[in-house]
Amino acid sequence: MQFTPQRLEKLNRFMKHEEVDAIIVTRSQDVQYLTGYQNPRQDVPVGCLIPVDQSPSLLVSESQHDLVAQENLISRLVSYKDSSEQIWHPLHSHSFWEKIVDLVGEQSLSDGMIGLQHEWITVKEFDLLKEMLPRAGFKNFSNVLWRMREVKDAMEIDAIIQAVKIAEIGLRTALEVVAAGKTESETSVEIEAAMRSAGGQLRGIRAAVLSGLKAPYRFSQPTSARIDMDSPVLVDITVSHAGYFAEVARTLHTSRPTDKQKDIMKKNHAICDFLEKQMKPNVKISDLMEKVSDIINLEKTDYQLIGPVGNSIGLDLREPPLLISSNPTSLREGMIFSVHPTFYHEKSGSVKTADVFRITQDGCENLSRISRETM
Repeated sequence: MQFTPQRLEKLNRFMKHEEVDAIIVTRSQDVQYLTGYQNPRQDVPVGCLIPVDQSPSLLVSESQHDLVAQENLISRLVSYKDSSEQIWHPLHSHSFWEKIVDLVGEQSLSDGMIGLQHEWITVKEFDLLKEMLPRAGFKNFSNVLWRMREVKDAMEIDAIIQAVKIAEIGLRTALEVVAAGKTESETSVEIEAAMRSAGGQLRGIRAAVLSGLKAPYRFSQPTSARIDMDSPVLVDITVSHAGYFAEVARTLHTSRPTDKQKDIMKKNHAICDFLEKQMKPNVKISDLMEKVSDIINLEKTDYQLIGPVGNSIGLDLREPPLLISSNPTSLREGMIFSVHPTFYHEKSGSVKTADVFRITQDGCENLSRISRETM
């Protein structure tokens, strides 16, 4: 269980600034961040109620109660009845909200201002809550929680570093087992097995060996297609440790790359090298991305940049802030980013490099230790 009391102190400052009396947290990753409890089953909802300047009440199903009670919790543990109502699944059930309302009443918050995660409850759930708490006010607190999570504390950084180490084991395995004639799926299974043996968690583990037209897209899956000698092979690895993600990717070639493929790879590496040197506290993301655009110079190229160049990473694989030109956010010490520029050319294939960068007091640290040069 990963948790520091400083997170609650930080939350209290945000709550007072936003003028809310309590928040109801219904997203598993945020429940973990604020209570330390990592839900082992994503299909069983959890939640927590946190009044200003008070300890959280952690809400779990009756079926999980005894298991959770064995953990060293800073929160008050409360359970709600398991529901067989299919109409609610996989949402928070009627019994969940009844228990939340009971807790709100116990804390004398029935006519207070309550923060919610609007993107993580349905209209039906929100209507029910308004019906059960007619005198309460409600305010979206989602963006505040995202801002809280932008800067990682020491325990979070350590978890991400461990995840990167596991991802690198997968990547080293890929360098050994990727070969022409093998299928994408069998090679991916070998890499994933190595990461599981090294302690990679079930949630979020992905070793995708991809080639051909589908390779650059985020949710592409390995198939029975065989790796040929002419196409670049994208090895895209994500893994989590203690709930925290890492992403590492390299592009390999089983034969001799063409001049075009080398050119695309050179441009890809130039972006990573630039950001590693230039990302530091107080630098605006928009300023960085303007210079990245100059490096890419898409107007004079015949290949595409797929998706953002990168994003923050932590309890979620994709967190704000994104590395995009319209983002005015300034970098701060303790932020951690997945930097993953991905290019696609219809004849030459795909190129992706992904590393995890930590913003330090005076610069940027690459948490990945494997060379970007693979061709």
